[in-house]
Amino acid sequence: MEKSPVVNDASKLTHESPPAAAAGPLPPRIYDLELPGCREVQLSPKEVEHFKTNGFIVKKGLIDPSDLERVADCVWSAAAELGFPFDRNDPATYTLPKDHGLFPQTEPKHTYHNGAGIPNYFGGKTGGWTWRHYTPCTEDWFLQRTAKHTNVQAVVQQLIGSNARPPRRCRGLYSVFPQSSESAPLLSAHTDGVASQLNCMIYAADCPPKGGGFTLWPGSHRSCYYHMETEYNMEPKAGYKELLAEIKATVTPVEIAAEAGDCCFWHPRSVHSAGANTSSHLRIVVPCDFQKDKPIEGRPPYSGFSLRNAKATGKSLSLEHSGMKEELRLQWWIDTHEFLAPDVVPRADMWEDWEI
Repeated sequence: MEKSPVVNDASKLTHESPPAAAAGPLPPRIYDLELPGCREVQLSPKEVEHFKTNGFIVKKGLIDPSDLERVADCVWSAAAELGFPFDRNDPATYTLPKDHGLFPQTEPKHTYHNGAGIPNYFGGKTGGWTWRHYTPCTEDWFLQRTAKHTNVQAVVQQLIGSNARPPRRCRGLYSVFPQSSESAPLLSAHTDGVASQLNCMIYAADCPPKGGGFTLWPGSHRSCYYHMETEYNMEPKAGYKELLAEIKATVTPVEIAAEAGDCCFWHPRSVHSAGANTSSHLRIVVPCDFQKDKPIEGRPPYSGFSLRNAKATGKSLSLEHSGMKEELRLQWWIDTHEFLAPDVVPRADMWEDWEI
């Protein structure tokens, strides 16, 4: 079988001595590959091979864009409530909140509030160039158009099995504001400290090239998977930061430019980032987490720690202390929790627990 294209395969890195150039990531290239089957619900052999090799696939038009109009509407309604001077029909008004003296003061991102969390969070240091709107993401109408959508669930089950746990929430509506090329930030290459077995980015609005599209480092899922003490929990081995630095310095990332309804399914160990948005569009995506339906912990994952390692810190495990200064941080917006059964070490065949 002909091999799927790979861009600078990160799985073969030695990660023994990161190069001096590791300070910043390489410029991304726009992902423009349309694999056989990418416009169908059924996975093709080429897509399976590409997922295993590169850590992601893109399903084009998996969700009808009309199903996502109400989802995207939530962003514009929330912007109006926050006082942003946005005119949906005038991209020139999609400016940073700070440009209007409107950088909102929100509670710390990890404030638990009995699991409800906070309604909005603005990142990007003082620039506020990223915005997460959380409020509607547990409502059934929202889930039926995103994580619970029939076509999304069909792909999930082809990848991790028919016993995937029904979603209870999406992470949020993640928006990236446009900026000039001079002020746009560098990519923030990272991996998520979650117990997910599969992730998906649902594009709720069109996202052109250089429009803030989801960006991944091909092949990084494999090297990062084998640099963990356990298969699913956040327990990196020594040298993990150096590994990430080497990936940033040596692997060319790919930016997923997409249309409303396109879905990028990706392995949760993949190094990734929000893209820089120098277009005239507001980027709107909905990240989703999936795992098999097994008994799970009652609390969300901690940022940067497995529950076992969190206990070993000696810090408070009280839900009310989440996000306080020097305390642990619960990621209440993550749908996937650690399994109650002890996690296994990374398998020789990392796909042994998958359907592919």
